[in-house]
Amino acid sequence: MRMRHSAFFACCLFASAVAGTGAQQPPPAASAAAQRELGRAADALAALKGTRFTLDREGTPAVLDETIGITFTTADCSYAAPDRASCNIKVSLRNGTILQLTRVWVPEGAFQSNPLTRQFAKLPADDGFNGSVLFARRGIPGILRSGVQRAQIVGKARLQTRDTVHVKGDVSGQVLNALFDALSPDVTYPVELWIEEKTGHLVQLHVREPDGNGWRIELSGINEPVVIPTPQVPPPGKL
Repeated sequence: MRMRHSAFFACCLFASAVAGTGAQQPPPAASAAAQRELGRAADALAALKGTRFTLDREGTPAVLDETIGITFTTADCSYAAPDRASCNIKVSLRNGTILQLTRVWVPEGAFQSNPLTRQFAKLPADDGFNGSVLFARRGIPGILRSGVQRAQIVGKARLQTRDTVHVKGDVSGQVLNALFDALSPDVTYPVELWIEEKTGHLVQLHVREPDGNGWRIELSGINEPVVIPTPQVPPPGKL
C-alpha cells in the first residue's frame, strides 16, 4: 500500500504535534533526557515479540486505493515479530457503502481480502508500504534513535492505566519517506509520543499534517502472542 494511496502508517508513525516548528530549542539537558527516552522506546520496539495497535485517521479520510476510490479512517492491526503484520480496515466506497477488508504482510508477500467475498489476492510487488517493517530496526525504532529533532520531555500522563513520559519533537518528511512515500520531503512534521515510564514501551504516537489532518496510533497487548498466518489464495478464476 503506497503512502500516496493513504498516508496509512504515517500514523503508524507518530503522534499529534501541537508546537510550531519555530519553537525555541529546549535546553541541552532536557533534550538529552528526551533522547534517552526515545532510545528506550526504540530498543523496546525492536525487541517486540508481538503487539496489537489501532490506527485512526483524523480529518479527511485517507485514500487506500485511488483507482477504485476506497477510503478509510480506522484500522485494527497486529504485528508478530519479526516480519508479519495484519490490519482489518473499515473502508468506504464511492457510493458511501461501508465494508471491511484485511491486508496482510508476510515473508511470502502482501495480500488483501475482497471486501465482498473475503477471499485473498496477492498485491503487486511494488505496492509500496509494508506494515511488517514498522517495528523492525530499520522502521520506527531507527527513526526514534536518530530522526527526531528538537526532542523535549513535556510532562507525564496516564494512558491505558500506564504511567507515561510525554515527548515531543519534529521529524522531516524526508526521514519519514524512508518508509512512506506520501509526505513532503521539504516539510518538518511535529510529533508527540507517550512512552511507558516503567518499561520504555511506546503507548501512543500522533502526527499532525500542515493541513489539519493527522494520525493516531495506540499500542496494546505488548508482547502477547500474535499469530498471523499466510493467507490462502484461491486459484485463478475462483476469486
